[in-house]
Amino acid sequence: MNKEEFNKLYETLKKSKFKQQKFLGWRPLPTISCITIIFISFGVFFIICGILILVFIGQVKEYKSRYDLECKEQKKKDSTKNCELTISITEKMKKPIYIYYQINDISQNHRFYMENKSDKQLKGEKVSKEDLEKNNECENSLYNGNFTYLDNELYPKDDVAFPCGLIAKSFFQDDLTSWKISGRDINITTEEIAYKSDRDSLSKVEMEDSHWLDVTDEHFMIWKRISPFENPRKLWGKIEEDIPNGGSVSVTIKEKNYYYNYEKYIILSTRNVFGGKNSFLGILYITFGAVCLISAVIFINVYNYFHRKEKN
Repeated sequence: MNKEEFNKLYETLKKSKFKQQKFLGWRPLPTISCITIIFISFGVFFIICGILILVFIGQVKEYKSRYDLECKEQKKKDSTKNCELTISITEKMKKPIYIYYQINDISQNHRFYMENKSDKQLKGEKVSKEDLEKNNECENSLYNGNFTYLDNELYPKDDVAFPCGLIAKSFFQDDLTSWKISGRDINITTEEIAYKSDRDSLSKVEMEDSHWLDVTDEHFMIWKRISPFENPRKLWGKIEEDIPNGGSVSVTIKEKNYYYNYEKYIILSTRNVFGGKNSFLGILYITFGAVCLISAVIFINVYNYFHRKEKN
């Protein structure tokens, strides 16, 4: 390209609509009709979505049973036996069926609780007592002696606990065993129930005899994932077979430390694309849609009021 051709092209570009910002555009005018149509459209859309979500959630089957009171009553009769809980199923549940446990009135999302741990220690690294104390990690739950339920012959009081911290100290350790469907023994799947990232990181930790808790246990991996709710619900395992209508699920429970005086539940639930039985999202959509429709009605009435006032 010679200089003359270049100058010609340059002059053409200088006069282009792009250079002079003269492209055609559309600028919507915020008229009352436009705003009303937008709000009505959003309102109808969100209400329809909310109803569909509630319909899908309504297909989730969930059975919840409190067992702490049941165990207390059974122990009054015979303190030597573990308690048994039976959940009656009134509608057929299709596999996979998820087993949860729930503990009421504990706040895992408290800042002190969330920070009361050692991430390096949980990854299997050797962390000295001095470093833990210097960084204020595992405050008030650093030594085996702070864990009152540990055997001090196996775990000396003055040794650093592995794992340390309130998250480990408060780990739910009730044994849920001998699962049966209508009196027939079944196997519960407890593998690959934790997050893959946790399985990849914690499963590499080499456990030693001085470690009081197995951090490679997927139940612990799930427990250390902080719940934002006051009544945390944690996954225990899965049932890989259908439960018929009129059947029952029974479990033998051995209560251990820490949560004797709390409300505790066993929950059986199915899932769909929206998760478990939680209607919050559907209600939120319907509420937002209703607010949009109400706003549209208010806009119309306010416009008509001032329009009539101007005419008069």
